[in-house]
Amino acid sequence: MSSASSTLERTPIRLGIGLASNAARLTARSAQTVTFWAAILLPLTYLPLLHGGLEQAEILRFAGLLVCNAFALVAGHGYGRD
Repeated sequence: MSSASSTLERTPIRLGIGLASNAARLTARSAQTVTFWAAILLPLTYLPLLHGGLEQAEILRFAGLLVCNAFALVAGHGYGRD
């Protein structure tokens, strides 16, 4: 009976599902790493905008950076935790 279950575990469908699961896990971990570091580095882009004062055209850019930073903070929150 154990030989029958071991052959079922090695079927191409099971192997494909395992590979897809590993690929999804790796992609999620990579995305979390990128968003973590983006959350750290994005505030550096505020400095040039704030140095000269915000004009009408720059307010939208500054708000967009704030939204991106908030998203990066939430998405990268669990980085480094296993």
